[in-house]
Amino acid sequence: MQTHSDPHSPEPTKAPSIAGPPSHTEIERRREQRQREVVPEGLSRRQWKKQLKQQQWEETKDEYRASMREKKKLQRARKRERMQSDQEYRDQLPKIPKTQTPTHVKVIIDCEFDDLMTLKEVISMSNQIRSSYSTMRHCQYNIPIQVVSFNKRLKERYDTVLSDHKAWKGIDFTSESLAEMITSENKDQFVYLTADTEEEVHELVPSQTYIIGGIVDKNRHKNLCVEKARSLGLKVARLPIGKYIKINSREVLVTSHVYEICCRWFETRDWGAAFNKVLPPRKIVKNTEGEDRDVEQGKVPEEEGNSEKDP
Repeated sequence: MQTHSDPHSPEPTKAPSIAGPPSHTEIERRREQRQREVVPEGLSRRQWKKQLKQQQWEETKDEYRASMREKKKLQRARKRERMQSDQEYRDQLPKIPKTQTPTHVKVIIDCEFDDLMTLKEVISMSNQIRSSYSTMRHCQYNIPIQVVSFNKRLKERYDTVLSDHKAWKGIDFTSESLAEMITSENKDQFVYLTADTEEEVHELVPSQTYIIGGIVDKNRHKNLCVEKARSLGLKVARLPIGKYIKINSREVLVTSHVYEICCRWFETRDWGAAFNKVLPPRKIVKNTEGEDRDVEQGKVPEEEGNSEKDP
C-alpha cells in the first residue's frame, strides 16, 4: 500500500551514529532538511515546532503513561522488598504522624493566574500543589492548605490526571477567588507572602492566613503578587531569607518550598534551619555580611515544578 507524507511535516531526523559533535555531513544534511521544511502560513517556525511537538505527545501519551505506570509498579515492588529486609532503610523513611500539633495557622495557594501561564507551567503548578500536600501530611504540625481559584486548566488536569485529589484530607480545593473571600472585616487576618516588600515575617502568628502566589512564570511578571495584595487591601511580607542565606542561580523559590519552609519553622522555630533543611544545597551559597538577595516567594521555576512526590 502506498503512503503519502504530509508536506508540512518535517522528515525524521536521524541521530548521528557516533557520540560527540555532529560531522560536517550531518550539519549539511540538517541544513538541507530545514530548507525543505514548509511552515504553514500564519505560524512562525517556533510556533509550528511547538505544534508538532504537542501533536507528537498526543499520539504517544497513552504509551508513555502505560510505561510510567509499569515503572512505578516496579518501584513500589522494590520498595516493599527493601522495607521487609532493611531495618535501617525503614527507620530513615519519613513517617506520617498519627496526630499533628495544632498551629491555628492556615495557608492559601492563590491560583488565579491560569491565563498567565503556558500549559507546561500549569502542569508544573499542579505538581507543586501535590508536593505541598505530601509535606502537609508528613509535618508534625497541622497547617491546612486551601487552593483558591481552582478552575480552568489547573482543575482540568486534576480531574483527568490527578483525580485522587478528591480523597485528600486537610486540603480544600475551591473555585472561589481570593477577592470573594476578603471583606473589610477579615482582611487583617491575611498576609500575602512576596519578595517585593521590605516587611519581613518574624514568626508565623496563630489566627493568621498566609497566602502564597501559585504561579509558574520564570519571573516574567514583576510585582504581580504584591500589586494584587495591595489592590485587595492585604498586608504583605516576605520570609526573612536575606538574613540567613543567598540563593545560587535564579532568585526564586518554588511554591512548595515556601509552604515547606513554613512547616519546618514550626518544627525548629529557626528560620535559618528551616531554609537550609528545605532548599537544595546546590541552590544555597553562604551569605556574607551586608549582602541580601530578594527571592520571589511563591513563584515556581519551570524545571523544578515538574518533579512529582508521592503524597
